[in-house]
Amino acid sequence: MRKGEKNRRLGILGGGPSGLSMGLFLKDDYEIVERSDHVGGHASSFSAGGYTFDHGPHIMFSKNQPVLDFMIRSLGDNVMRCRRNNKISFKGKLIRYPFENDLSALDLEDNFRCTWDYFNNPYKEKYRKPRNLEQWLLAAFGKGICEAYLFPYNRKVWNLPVDRLSMLWADRIPRPPAEIILRSAIGCKTEGYLHQLYYHYPRRGGYQAISEAFAQKTRPVHFRYEIKSVRRLPGGQWEISDGKAPMRFDELVSTIPLPELVKVARFPIPDRVRQAVRGLLVNPMYIVSLGIRGDDAEKMTAVYFPEEEFLVNRISYPATFSADNAPPGHYSIQAEITCRARSAVWRMSDQEVLAHVIAGLEKRNLVRREAVVLTDVRRSPYSYVVYDEHYEKNVGIVRNWFPRQGIHLVGRFSYFEYINVDGVIERARDIAGRINGSPVQL
Repeated sequence: MRKGEKNRRLGILGGGPSGLSMGLFLKDDYEIVERSDHVGGHASSFSAGGYTFDHGPHIMFSKNQPVLDFMIRSLGDNVMRCRRNNKISFKGKLIRYPFENDLSALDLEDNFRCTWDYFNNPYKEKYRKPRNLEQWLLAAFGKGICEAYLFPYNRKVWNLPVDRLSMLWADRIPRPPAEIILRSAIGCKTEGYLHQLYYHYPRRGGYQAISEAFAQKTRPVHFRYEIKSVRRLPGGQWEISDGKAPMRFDELVSTIPLPELVKVARFPIPDRVRQAVRGLLVNPMYIVSLGIRGDDAEKMTAVYFPEEEFLVNRISYPATFSADNAPPGHYSIQAEITCRARSAVWRMSDQEVLAHVIAGLEKRNLVRREAVVLTDVRRSPYSYVVYDEHYEKNVGIVRNWFPRQGIHLVGRFSYFEYINVDGVIERARDIAGRINGSPVQL
């Protein structure tokens, strides 16, 4: 609060990491409302049959060390540090992740083509100023690596041709040095994506433990408050209501999905803003969780699947993150399937999805059907924010308009960016700083 200003009252919509972070960082008075009966939002966890699963895999890593330290510190002694053991499924083999760091594991012909195309790459000159992700990947990696892994995997995850993906993705992908490619091709062990090589995870309680720790330091959350309307009052205040107990605030911080905010808006929104919101793409996801009897000798953290015939794009191993996530003598697998909303895949029944996942994992010798003792299929309508060719224009419109009305957008599906929880905290810190009028110190 700046000198001379009256104390504002802010309403925070949503009790996930973004809403809770805002509660921790804001200087003004606030209340947090949450639709469900627990905190965590998209980064929450659930228990079933003695197993703990997240709503899609989450781990703690970051290029921003102060943010990572803030997350680790919040957990006290309820945290552990682990080393990545990711694999990629490729032509019947499991090779080390990232793909370009294990070229010697490929068949000789594939190894040669990937290596040759990297060092004899006409796209470096052709796409000196790339206009989309496809051009950038070709210039950075060469045609061999792109066609073997990068193109099919990105098409599968984002459900768009790679030439329709924004150049923004390039900021997230490290460009491999020539030395690494050569070492990888001749069999010298190398590591890529070093900021992900080691990660942290809560010992107990799943990833939701982070939000639970945050919530102990915020004002009490109003649970089971499903927003039915958001209105602008004549005096300039905002009123939110669940149909029973209206609440009034000077400004709002919305962390709920942007399309859901527009649905409950009872105030004028210009057509160009509504069109921009409709133009923002987000892919839904199936989350298939399996409890498995036996010992997991490999202790992998994740496996990526570029192959088109298997709908799963990634599996993770929650009991590798923390042994507390599975009962003794058991481990677990969680599979993700991303698709387009209203697609044929999204219309599949839960049983069809489950059968497809188990059959595909069994075919790849990653699970034995008779060892599966627990199954759970869930649908996440908001999962992967897609940076298509219109993303920057559309997101610029909504990020400019809503804050000027007194509605601050924060979080993956409100500010609308594909970030992990470290990015959510970083964004919340910056926006809270602007609201406070002074930087937030973690």
